[in-house]
Amino acid sequence: MPSEDRTAKAAIRDAAIELFGTYGPDAVSLRAVAAAAGVSQPLIIKHFGSRHGLKEAADEHVLALAREALEPLLTGGEMADRGIAGALASTPVTRYLAYLLIGDGPHADEAFASLQRFSAVLVERMAAAGMVASGVDRERLATVMLVHDLSVALLRERIIRSLGEDPLSDTGLRQWRDLVGRLYNGTVLGPAPMG
Repeated sequence: MPSEDRTAKAAIRDAAIELFGTYGPDAVSLRAVAAAAGVSQPLIIKHFGSRHGLKEAADEHVLALAREALEPLLTGGEMADRGIAGALASTPVTRYLAYLLIGDGPHADEAFASLQRFSAVLVERMAAAGMVASGVDRERLATVMLVHDLSVALLRERIIRSLGEDPLSDTGLRQWRDLVGRLYNGTVLGPAPMG
């Protein structure tokens, strides 16, 4: 395939990811994708066969980018201290990933399972470092940690608008983790005063 065709194909896919992530896949027409990519609708069909083919390509690319973003967590790279939330929030596909995870398409289960595997590896690394209490169900812990991190990553923009601070900044992350820890250990909420 000539390089200009590969470039057009990538431009179409990337425009679809941006639009699908912003408006939801069902709300975006091929005409809108073509306009955003600067191509014709027939070129989309040439490269992807159908709207469904374009969605499949977008799903697969987003999953690949998410895996790439998470890789430093497994190797102890610079993003390791920010966890899954920090790794995913730094990618341009976070909004699309939200639609992918809550959808019922063929890639929804694959997306969650892929993220779950990363979380399980992190929990095993924490256990090896003595950071997980004995008797804790590690699979359940990995799932709880993943869901918590996903909520912060996928709702980051809403949290910033609500609180006026980024929960994944150095200060925001410390405050977020402190409050969540206190919430879970029972030192934030208690019985209503009797009166």
